[in-house]
Amino acid sequence: MKKLVIRYSVTAGVGLAIAVLVSFARSLYWQEDTVSVLEVLCDCFAVPGLLLILFGLLVFCTNGGTFDIFGFGAKKFFGLFKRERTEKDRESFYEYRKRKQENKHSFLYLIIVGAVFLVIGFIFFLLYHF
Repeated sequence: MKKLVIRYSVTAGVGLAIAVLVSFARSLYWQEDTVSVLEVLCDCFAVPGLLLILFGLLVFCTNGGTFDIFGFGAKKFFGLFKRERTEKDRESFYEYRKRKQENKHSFLYLIIVGAVFLVIGFIFFLLYHF
């Protein structure tokens, strides 16, 4: 449970850091009218929300083995330049993929925190647009 809270907290902190960077890039603190402030706040929360969701989907694709062939090919290519070969250098793609399937990463926390940021950005969008 503690690990889960830390995972969500760190992800939310990264999202807030991105939001602060976007707020400085869009000059939030120098806006004078309310409509401009709401527009920038919409961007401040939508950008980290989308980035976190897309990163979570990338981890999901990686867990499914989408990029395994690229890692295996790079490992085989750079293994050609090694003088001493280990047992890992001689494994087949089937063995490589089987080993990778045992090492899956969780991704749901990225999508959930990203969705929260996106919902907050959508609320600012509704306030700004209407």
